[in-house]
Amino acid sequence: MAEHERGNPLIRSWRHLERPVQILVYLLIALSAVLIYHQSEYLVVHLFNVFLLFVFAAIIALLLTPLIDAMERLAIFKSRRVFAVLLLYVVIIGIIAGLIVLVTPALIYQAKQLPALESRAIAFVAYLQNAIDSTGIPLKLSLPTSTGGISTAVLGSVLGILTGTLGTLISVLLVIVISIYLLVEGRMLIASMRKLFAGREDVYDFILVAVGTTIGQYARGQLAMSLVMGTYTGIAMTIIGVPYAVVLGVLTFFLEFLPLIGAPIGMGLAVVIALVFKGPFIGLLALLIALGGHAIEAYILGPRVTGSATRIHPLVAMAALLVGAELGGILGALFGVPIAALLNVFLGALYRSQRGEDTPLSASPSGEVHAEALPRLSEEISEAAEEGPLEDKPVPHTAGEG
Repeated sequence: MAEHERGNPLIRSWRHLERPVQILVYLLIALSAVLIYHQSEYLVVHLFNVFLLFVFAAIIALLLTPLIDAMERLAIFKSRRVFAVLLLYVVIIGIIAGLIVLVTPALIYQAKQLPALESRAIAFVAYLQNAIDSTGIPLKLSLPTSTGGISTAVLGSVLGILTGTLGTLISVLLVIVISIYLLVEGRMLIASMRKLFAGREDVYDFILVAVGTTIGQYARGQLAMSLVMGTYTGIAMTIIGVPYAVVLGVLTFFLEFLPLIGAPIGMGLAVVIALVFKGPFIGLLALLIALGGHAIEAYILGPRVTGSATRIHPLVAMAALLVGAELGGILGALFGVPIAALLNVFLGALYRSQRGEDTPLSASPSGEVHAEALPRLSEEISEAAEEGPLEDKPVPHTAGEG
């Protein structure tokens, strides 16, 4: 050890430094450690934001991969995946731009109605207050009574959103660029990373298929349900004459990404607006429409669209949603259910391995892995319960009992 230190030029140089210089170096190292510690939260937050960009880009890539694969099978796009990706993005951006052009005039018109509708809201609250006072209940309702109070609050929120528009646009552009790279070069990236799992390729394949299938199917299902429920709400509320029908449809579209509670919140808001501005009859119609939408979502769309992807009990989904919201706010609520679905798959694989069964994936002759073979803990336990005990065992009893 001593010979190694004598032969190391770095150690010799360090020992020849003056003592004050050594102390200064130690102080600089300590100061750097303190700065890193105090800036750790700042670094974690910003690194997490960068990580989120890649997560959203990966989700978009998972959403679009089936379409790109289908386009690549066409003769015109054979061996031209990059052209298929770029064309698809041009079409999607064009559709979104067209929808914005169609919706914006309605949004502007309804925004201009806000000051006039404000007086109706104040009158409705006054009516409710009189009804409450007549019952003797000590409850006071409050609402801005000055002209422009509600509209000013709404405009303030809009301005707050606009101030973050530039940063949002930059993030959206980054997500689009990253997702394009993932769609074009994703297969090469996956193949390169597979080399890191030499001898354990089956584990890598399982993780890849589990994450890709679960998250991809869930994201596609939620997007489809959001489009259906948002369109349903907007059109239905327009037909019965509810104010802000277009806004309510757009709001329902975004709220639908919150499983279980998003659509009821959006439709509940529609019922309240209908009741306030159009009276009890239109409010009742809005309630019936909301109940019809909930039935469509719960009994038709849900089981067929997202049920195959998650396969978790509604109570488990609700718990995952609440835990995610508590730990991570909006983002936690968004990712709580798919993370719970992934845990269901991974725990199912662990349960199978504990029972001594083979790898929980089956491959086709082409080498593709069947997503239907993914295990789920809930299903594995149910199947084990249906199989019954392997052998009959005597019931334990104390000596002297018959």
